[in-house]
Amino acid sequence: MSGLFSSIASGVGNFFSNPLVQDIGGRLISGGLSYLGADKTIQAAQEAALAQAQGLRDVANITAAGGNPYSVGSLGGTAEFDPETKSALLNLSPELSNIYSGLLSRSGMFGSQAGLYSSLDPFAAGDLFYQQQQALVAPEEERMRTDLETRLLSQGRLGTTGGGRNIEDLERGLATARDARRVASFNQAQNLIDALLGRESADIEAATSLLDVPLQQGKLGMGIGGTVGAGVSAASKARSDAVRGINNAFATSPLGTALSYGAGLFGQPKKEKT
Repeated sequence: MSGLFSSIASGVGNFFSNPLVQDIGGRLISGGLSYLGADKTIQAAQEAALAQAQGLRDVANITAAGGNPYSVGSLGGTAEFDPETKSALLNLSPELSNIYSGLLSRSGMFGSQAGLYSSLDPFAAGDLFYQQQQALVAPEEERMRTDLETRLLSQGRLGTTGGGRNIEDLERGLATARDARRVASFNQAQNLIDALLGRESADIEAATSLLDVPLQQGKLGMGIGGTVGAGVSAASKARSDAVRGINNAFATSPLGTALSYGAGLFGQPKKEKT
């Protein structure tokens, strides 16, 4: 029985001492270790890349948040920024808002009045101005007629030739004044249009100038955010460099390096040429 075991042991020893078997075994072991070493190295590089990407995303988010504009308020109004919706809301104070609405309302009134004339041709506009002016003058003309008739009646001249001439002179004078007003009404209508449009424009300009109050506050908020953001950006750059440095240090697997090195130990030594 012991002779059998001795034979088996001798056979096994002879098998593994065979140069061909040793060469094949060494290659298998070397290849296996090289594969495992490369796999571990690739895994380490992938994990380091993922960690670096996440770290850089965190830095980017911090930088973006640090540069967001600040909401600013004052007695004139507010400028509010919403980083979530990326929107801004500019508001006047209640007092300035009332003035703003009043100016726009008054400008609309001036614009409507100007529209009564500007929608007509210059002559029609002049005639409209004359008719409106005549409606104001007519009561005074009627008073002048009544006063003359009363005076002539008290003098006993009403219905006489002399009294009639006095009435004709009055009517002639009133007609002359009406003709002068009619001629002047052409230029007066155009001047009125210009004045009304000027008032409308002035009120609109005054109203829109009020909107500059929250706009300047918004610019102030952006300036504060930019100043803070510059500091955050510098700090973020340093953090980004640190993230890259740390993850580069873990990009290589010690186990993978050891396995790859160990694979070389099982390579066949080169035979020296004689």
